[in-house]
Amino acid sequence: MLYGFDLGGTKIEFSVYDQQLNLVSNQRVATPADDYDAFLNIFADMVKQADKEFGCRGMVGIGFPGAINTANDTLICANLPGMNGKPLRHDLEKLIDRRVALQNDANCFLISECYGGSADGCKNVLGVTLGTGVGGALFVNGDVVNGLNFFAGEIGHYCIPATMKEKYPDLPLFISGLGHAGSFETYASGTGLGNIYNHFADHPAKGPEILELYRSGDAVAVKAVDIYLEILTAGLSTSIMVLDPEAIVFGGGLAAFEEIYPELEKRLPAKLIPNVRLPKLCQAKFGGAGGVRGAALLNYRK
Repeated sequence: MLYGFDLGGTKIEFSVYDQQLNLVSNQRVATPADDYDAFLNIFADMVKQADKEFGCRGMVGIGFPGAINTANDTLICANLPGMNGKPLRHDLEKLIDRRVALQNDANCFLISECYGGSADGCKNVLGVTLGTGVGGALFVNGDVVNGLNFFAGEIGHYCIPATMKEKYPDLPLFISGLGHAGSFETYASGTGLGNIYNHFADHPAKGPEILELYRSGDAVAVKAVDIYLEILTAGLSTSIMVLDPEAIVFGGGLAAFEEIYPELEKRLPAKLIPNVRLPKLCQAKFGGAGGVRGAALLNYRK
């Protein structure tokens, strides 16, 4: 059996899959705020209970919001202070007496989509999550790419192309959570859409309301969404020129904004080398279940 954990700021989701990737069990528990020992005990108890229920020693994979310090195998996990800097793999392997696979949650999302999902069968794929921020992941020749610092694919932190500031001179350089000016995610995320709209509007609004206004023909919302789509296109064109992916899979709340896909297809050619084939642009198949499914797939072998 394949055991997957999706570790978040408010919940830990645990799912069990068989070797045919059928979901056979799922449960959620609250995330301990800053108690590392409580983390370990929750993981160990769930694993042991599943072993007993299914009569096996399941293979364990964990997805988490952060990176791994490859120098000492500790977690870099600012959103979960109880785990930040801890040797989770070492401690959990000792508790449950088996190997544990760890991976960034955006990478887990993409792994799930490349095995039975929207990008099934593709060798080179870019995963993009459009939510509060912009997450990214790279899948190349059958596996995700981690990089030297475990940050490969984090396209949300590169800067928007200078042509966008030239095209929209009155648009400010928004500041990211890292203190960087002009980061892609401050424009291309759900938060970014709000940043753009609120710069031009008389009253603030968030993503869902802005999209409703856009569809109703509100002039400010139409302008904001047009700028959003243009910056999203320009930013993704940079990644496309680097990776040349067969597919781009979109997750996160804005992935359900259906206008994104035809608009990208229409706008991308002007920002790429002439006459190149565009990657397949698709919404994630597994949605919110992609992270835990991808964590289980860390130990999957066809």
